[in-house]
Amino acid sequence: MSENQSKIDIERDVNIHLENKGISRTFFWFLWVMYAVVSMTKNCYNSSLASIVADGVLTKSQTGAITALFYLAYTPLQVVGGTCADKYSPEKLIKIGLIGAMISNAVIFFCQNYYVMLASWVFNGIIQFGIWPSIFKIVSSQLVRSDRSRMIFYLSFTSTAGFLISYLIGAVVSDWKYNFAISAISLLAFAVALHIAEKRVNPFMKWDKTETGSSSADKLEGRSKLQIFGASGFFVMLLVVILVITVSQSRSTLTSVMFVENYDNVSPSLGNVLTALLLVAGIVGNLVSRKFVSHSRNELLSLVLVYGAMLPFLVACIFVGKLPIPVMVAMFAVIACLEAVAALLRNYYTMYFTRYGLSGSAAGIINAGAAFSYMLAAYVMPRIIELFGWRVFMISLPIIVGVAIACILLIVKRFAKFKSTAL
Repeated sequence: MSENQSKIDIERDVNIHLENKGISRTFFWFLWVMYAVVSMTKNCYNSSLASIVADGVLTKSQTGAITALFYLAYTPLQVVGGTCADKYSPEKLIKIGLIGAMISNAVIFFCQNYYVMLASWVFNGIIQFGIWPSIFKIVSSQLVRSDRSRMIFYLSFTSTAGFLISYLIGAVVSDWKYNFAISAISLLAFAVALHIAEKRVNPFMKWDKTETGSSSADKLEGRSKLQIFGASGFFVMLLVVILVITVSQSRSTLTSVMFVENYDNVSPSLGNVLTALLLVAGIVGNLVSRKFVSHSRNELLSLVLVYGAMLPFLVACIFVGKLPIPVMVAMFAVIACLEAVAALLRNYYTMYFTRYGLSGSAAGIINAGAAFSYMLAAYVMPRIIELFGWRVFMISLPIIVGVAIACILLIVKRFAKFKSTAL
């Protein structure tokens, strides 16, 4: 490749990587804090819901509509964001998302009209189309090669960190509107900081001659993106993601309500405390997951083992209201730990598309599936509870996970063959 072409690639920030470990790690931790803040700003609306309703600003149905429409806009555009992250500068896509999200939060701070808030939050879902796929693209393909799997592991903590920060801020601010003001200021600060960091890091970037160039063509010569995804069982894996995250999200959001409605001695405040304990269990799961994952030779087969281990606990939880509350909390804690291990395995699965220059696309599509799961967990699963009760809801969870296991088994061998070409 000519020197001019190499220069063009570096200017576009596509198909390049760092070889200096110090700079790579510093850049990663900057991105880690930045994405934790982005996660915090996405949760600031949820952490403000109780105050918004209590102040009479919005009704419960209006707050629900805003959340639903946010994900309705966010979900399909993650696919677009992933494609853009593979073709254009991921750093620039992140800056677009940060500035747009800043505007959205600032508008809500200054104006609390329902339709303005609705339009602003939908715009927020649209403008963040490229943030997560671009973050994953950078970590999976631009950092020092030997650090990437470890950095993906560390990246799994950002959402939890953002969630905790959002609720801590919500607990200390005097008015819920300040959540959005703090979010807007933080997003603007990181947009400026990323612009400066990109200028300092770019001179150390090297053209990637092996991961997204001729070597991938040698392995899957003449294949389109859809054919590469098909060769890995990617679309079946997308279905698995939708199924298992629906279970995970339903469990995490409805646990406190379930405890309150099925145990006479559990108050709403205690229900929230017990839910917080499960969040801690998820963090513990993150901490232990890397040791387990490091011994995995086939990430999908390991997923089968993890989900299989989860099944007996989900089945036992069918007896909610009959089993003592400490036993229920303990079983949900084990499930939360196993979900954390499974989440890391899914991220490692997505990393295998780096070699073909498709890690951004894969991350975007998987994130779209996750966002779709949030909508299912927010509407379909509570509707099941309303119509059929908690017992039917709890019975549905192990059934859904069982279907996910069956789907994974269909593509285990196909993925093993694909993995041998992607290494």
